[in-house]
Amino acid sequence: MTNYCYLDVELKLRDQNKAVLTPAYFLGSIEESLQSFFGEIGGQTDLEIIKFDANRQRAILRVQEEFLSRTRAAITLIGHFQEIPCHFIVKETSKPN
Repeated sequence: MTNYCYLDVELKLRDQNKAVLTPAYFLGSIEESLQSFFGEIGGQTDLEIIKFDANRQRAILRVQEEFLSRTRAAITLIGHFQEIPCHFIVKETSKPN
């Protein structure tokens, strides 16, 4: 049985008016960071958006417990979203079941 963790992630943009914020772009930014920092193995991390709120620029992500540290690191290292300076904040992480 696979244990999953949930992350509450918020995006802070320098200029919010220029960004197109969709679940696909949000998730794609994180997946790109995973692949950039962890190579092919990082790109194979099973990551899913459970809930997305464009107005609050937040998402609840589900990731396998074994990939939690890698995913948190990749999220922290993102510096641009659609070429706009930004940072992602992991507000909260669930405990695995």
